[in-house]
Amino acid sequence: MKELILLVLVSFLVAVAAECPFSHGNDGGNGGANAPPKHDNSPGYSPPANNDTTPSPPASGTPAAPGASPALAPAASPALAPELAPAPAPSLNKTNNGSLSPDYYANICPNLESLVQGAVQGMMASSPIAAAATLRLFFHDCFITGCDASLLIQNPNNDDEQHSSENMFLRADGYKTIAAAKAAVDADPQCTNKVSCADIMALAARDSVTLSGGPTWKVELGRYDALGARASDVDLPLTTEDVPALMKRFSAHGLTVDDLVALSGGHTLGATSCVFVNSRIYPTADAFLDPGFASQLQGICPSNLDPNTFVFFDQSVTSFDNNYFLMVQQKKGVLFSDSALYFDSSSKGIVDKFAADQNAFFTQFVSSMVTLGRLGLKNAANGEIRAICTKPN
Repeated sequence: MKELILLVLVSFLVAVAAECPFSHGNDGGNGGANAPPKHDNSPGYSPPANNDTTPSPPASGTPAAPGASPALAPAASPALAPELAPAPAPSLNKTNNGSLSPDYYANICPNLESLVQGAVQGMMASSPIAAAATLRLFFHDCFITGCDASLLIQNPNNDDEQHSSENMFLRADGYKTIAAAKAAVDADPQCTNKVSCADIMALAARDSVTLSGGPTWKVELGRYDALGARASDVDLPLTTEDVPALMKRFSAHGLTVDDLVALSGGHTLGATSCVFVNSRIYPTADAFLDPGFASQLQGICPSNLDPNTFVFFDQSVTSFDNNYFLMVQQKKGVLFSDSALYFDSSSKGIVDKFAADQNAFFTQFVSSMVTLGRLGLKNAANGEIRAICTKPN
């Protein structure tokens, strides 16, 4: 693949996917998990404190510093904490859509989709990482106890999903996007406290993809919010896992290898800390990396490990496209779990298909997102419509 036009990437911090396919891990900085969670009586979500930096977008057409690569340029961010072993979580078998319907709110909150999309668009205009961070939240939420907005809950003792070691560095930009969407929805008298936080997250994830140049789809709606959240429920895929290990997790949720590869394509909007790269390049580069690419990584990620330095997954930082698969195909997958997709017979052909045909990737991504959105559905008996997304009613 030809080298790309260099861009100035100083101070540009894209959303980080620190551990697994499709955005597992952090989104480029401390989401406030080390600060006391905020609990107020206002509607919507109170984003975690301590993460107010708004990065600047890259300046198109301007040469970067010598030796920099658009897909690999570093950016500053608060340090990451050492990765902790994940706690076991219950298996989530794929549910059928049950009472979900794209028209669920037609007579309850008829302007819902335009209200959410307007909020997402506004956040994306102010933060170039809002889309990636918001998309990431949806996967993290659904993959734990189902698509129930349990990730948004902030317990007084910090024993919640948001404060787990695997979620504590999700970017605040994603939480702020959900907060803005919730506020916009509740500002409409027809909609106040009638739309679940889980459905707002599902719509915001779709809009983040679409407004970044990706596909659109009808989002099934009618979810209920979880009644609580526990850190011990968090068990997300790891960057060090190969396809069989990843598929053990995905298949437990009723997801296929096509879902794994397509959802991994969410990395097209992401980046990762050198914390999750250095083991691949020191003391020597692993065999799954292109030697030239490994040298570029070594030029960015120091051997003495700087967790504040980041590597972009592909060259189109804020565009939702299939460039991630071109990188993987050329042995330029940044994480081991990325590279593994091209060295397993069950997933290699899918990577080739998506690299050659962006429409094929978009079609499967939509299907996979719909399937993901059906995980762990709650109902009126074991769920609720939260008035404040950060705490149960």
